[in-house]
Amino acid sequence: MIEFLAVVTVVYALVLVVVLAVSLIVIGRALWSLGTSVAAIAGGLKVVDQQTQPLGGYVDALNDGLSTVSAGLTSVAGHLTAADDELAIALGEPTSRQPISNVA
Repeated sequence: MIEFLAVVTVVYALVLVVVLAVSLIVIGRALWSLGTSVAAIAGGLKVVDQQTQPLGGYVDALNDGLSTVSAGLTSVAGHLTAADDELAIALGEPTSRQPISNVA
């Protein structure tokens, strides 16, 4: 009986080693495939970087212009809010400076 259990244990250990080896080989192939895909993506990103470098100056100028537009639109928004509040006061409606409810 002990010989049988020893043989079963050895067979189990061999099967376990084979299964682990196969699993590690499959994982290694998957990682290799992933590595080649990531390398291809990195190469593509380098090409995109090289092709878009001439746009840098234009993007900076566009960004500066949009910052000016943003400041102007913020000023317009403030004026429109003030005009809206004045119209609301004239019509007796709540304004952004007054609470909506008059309940004390």
